Amino acid sequence: MQGSVTIDHGRYTDVDYRQFRGGPAFQLIRAVAGAVTWPVVWPLAMLCRSSDDIFRTVSELLSLLPYVLGAIVRGEFYRFALRHCGRNVMIEFGTVFIYKDISIGDNVLIGRYNTIHHCDFGNFVLVGEGCSFLSGSKSHNYSRLDVPMALQGGRKRRISIGDDCWIGSHAVLMDDVGRGSVVGAGAVVTKRVADYTVVVGNPARPIQQRLPVATRR
Repeated sequence: MQGSVTIDHGRYTDVDYRQFRGGPAFQLIRAVAGAVTWPVVWPLAMLCRSSDDIFRTVSELLSLLPYVLGAIVRGEFYRFALRHCGRNVMIEFGTVFIYKDISIGDNVLIGRYNTIHHCDFGNFVLVGEGCSFLSGSKSHNYSRLDVPMALQGGRKRRISIGDDCWIGSHAVLMDDVGRGSVVGAGAVVTKRVADYTVVVGNPARPIQQRLPVATRR
């Protein structure tokens, strides 16, 4: 008779993210592995400087590389190709950048299947899966009825994600998110999120302020 296995459903267990906790040896191995990719990623990044279309093509291609290999190749490519890409940045499978004029700070995790338009990321930003970072909320004009919306053009703007933010899976962001804020899974951000604020819903609304431990009751 086979022994039974007990699974404790509903119980949380601690997780330690190696990307942010890895010691000197881990960081050295990652740096050496990254340097090995330079003969390939550096020429690609230089080629991408000539055209947004080429950049997007390469971004989509590299997004399909699997986990360890992909994380290393994408991290090194975006260091050379983007306006700025800091240290210890993890960009996971399926994430595509539409424009190269983007900045990413240090110690950033961008999960799987994200689409990123004109957006700048601060330091220590965590992004879940399947998020869309749009270039504002006015991508398409629609005021005229005598002209198809597809022919009316539109407007775009940069948005920014402040330091120490957590963006939950499948969120849609059309405006800035202030420092230290949390955007709940599936939230739709249509106006600026204040610093240290937790927002949820569609449209996103504040439900909590993050406060220093000494001020909590």
